Amino acid sequence: MFRVAAALLLGGLLGLGSPAGAQDDPDKPDKKDTASFSGAIDVSIVTVVVRAVDTWGRPILGLKPEDFRVRVGKREIPVDSLEWVGEGAAEASPVPAPVISKKISEKVPEKAPVTTAAEELAVPSSSSSSMGKLVVFFVQADLTPSRISGQLRMRPFTRKLLATLQPGDRAAVVSYDSHLKLRQDFTADRDATHAALDQAMLFGEEPASADIAPGDPVSLADHFDRTNAFAAASPERGLEVLGKAMEPLSGEKIMIFLGWGLGRFGVDGVHMTPAYKPAVHALRAAHASVFVLDVTSADSHSLETGLEGIAEATGGMYLSTFRLPGQATEILAKTISGHYVLTLDRALLGGGTVAGVEIELRDKRGTVLARPVGLR
Repeated sequence: MFRVAAALLLGGLLGLGSPAGAQDDPDKPDKKDTASFSGAIDVSIVTVVVRAVDTWGRPILGLKPEDFRVRVGKREIPVDSLEWVGEGAAEASPVPAPVISKKISEKVPEKAPVTTAAEELAVPSSSSSSMGKLVVFFVQADLTPSRISGQLRMRPFTRKLLATLQPGDRAAVVSYDSHLKLRQDFTADRDATHAALDQAMLFGEEPASADIAPGDPVSLADHFDRTNAFAAASPERGLEVLGKAMEPLSGEKIMIFLGWGLGRFGVDGVHMTPAYKPAVHALRAAHASVFVLDVTSADSHSLETGLEGIAEATGGMYLSTFRLPGQATEILAKTISGHYVLTLDRALLGGGTVAGVEIELRDKRGTVLARPVGLR
């Protein structure tokens, strides 16, 4: 909240002349009649991170405030300002953007854009500052054949994904098997990140604190609670611990979840565990969007429900990697290459959170991924 206080001092009336030689009495008030006026203007804004993308994950560039429709219930509120942050100039997209779902599976549209080998996974060149986004890879390790096979299938594609990150971007790696483990702090060294991902997938020994190189220029390790990480008895608890570690960090934060599921399957279907809501809350408080690469070697499975839910709850996206891992990785790389920041008037939103606000494109085709931000 910004508070602007102004005070206006009005000049007094001119006094009459004093007799010659008369001295001013210090006990008498000044003959100047001084009047003053003061007032305050309160301005309160809320910023919301959104991504507007087409079927192939390409950001829809060149959008203006009026291109977004923001509604609270049935009431529409205006977008005060709009800023593009990321790679590529904010110019109009030359290709019409078809509608997509927030869940992108193995199904392929009838006509896919033709790309050369050099264009595969390519994203526009960076126009941002030297410090880019913070990307945390969360590897949900498991030796079950349908899961470890999916992790290994993704190895070459995670390397390609790392290659699409911009020079200013930093990546860290954590894993969850029996508990949450920090394997690498933020770094621009892509080879080191890929090696850490390999160790995470293959249940490599957890590095000691002293063996983890300090983050550059920010550190996840400085806020990583190893005691609670060791005590995390479920991946949901691990996500909560990680969210709390990410919260103090500034900048755009993205989590790439390489995993196989959240929740618990029973005779009456899939239910989220009690730890699920605290995990979502912690990730929202950290302003981190979760993008899921489901590694399960199956067209569909019960525990994908929790993965879809955590992606949607944080303004991210769910993608299956079983049939077309290269396509899923390409979509993800382009989707996270940039975002818009919408500025809204808090007074028009009312109470609650931006989670209750619906944001969509006006007269344009595409998908809006909005990251909820608390208003209180």
